[in-house]
Amino acid sequence: MIKKILSLFFCMIMLSGVIYGCDRTPNKRDEYKSLDTDKAADVALEYMNNKYDKEFQVVSSEKYAKYSFVPGVIQDCWCDVEFKIKDSESDETYTVRVINTENKEEYIIKWDNYMTSLVKPWLKEQMDEILSQLDIECFTILWSANERNSSGFGFSSEFKHIDENDSLKEIANIYNLSLTYCIVIPSSSYNATIDYSIEKIYREYFPQDFNGDYSGDCVNIEVCTYTDDFYDQYKKAVIEENQEDNELENSNRYEVHYNKIYLN
Repeated sequence: MIKKILSLFFCMIMLSGVIYGCDRTPNKRDEYKSLDTDKAADVALEYMNNKYDKEFQVVSSEKYAKYSFVPGVIQDCWCDVEFKIKDSESDETYTVRVINTENKEEYIIKWDNYMTSLVKPWLKEQMDEILSQLDIECFTILWSANERNSSGFGFSSEFKHIDENDSLKEIANIYNLSLTYCIVIPSSSYNATIDYSIEKIYREYFPQDFNGDYSGDCVNIEVCTYTDDFYDQYKKAVIEENQEDNELENSNRYEVHYNKIYLN
């Protein structure tokens, strides 16, 4: 009888803890309901036109919610507005994430990925120039480039235009960059010291600041080595045919050597 009473007592404690926890879980359901997709689109359109000095047009505006494990509780919410460049022949679209403040009246820009299309070629050029110090046969691919403060999907509204006089070191000191840069080397040119040499030259630009998190939300340098025959095929596909994510790479990724260097 005593055991049953104690068991019931502990169950009540656990249940009260769950209920108490549920009561304390922030619920943004009202904020989600108040999100106006038309207003978000207007704010985003003004932001894009002014920041990039181009005319964009809205393709769509949708709001989303991130739900808690507690039924009916929304942890976060936002609106993603899709754009394309007005009167452009290209169908490529870009995303602007819009959130509102606690008073639910002011809409602010979290990030946009149009900046990625501008920054990515510049970053690759900078990374390639640094790599040229080693004078090794290779070609490179910049798989992704984002700003970490933007949740890894683009660049925050605070990110300024890259100036031709800017250097990678200056930009990396101001902003937390997240990128994945792949160096592809033929097996005949690879040796055991190359990985170390690559890491050493980039450390000057991306000082080590490990916090135990290897989630990939940092500067990653992938060193991939393939047989000479496959290297030639892959290089042709990437450089001449511009097929960065072609099936050749996926099926032969670890053929000879693969290493990922985490810089920060």
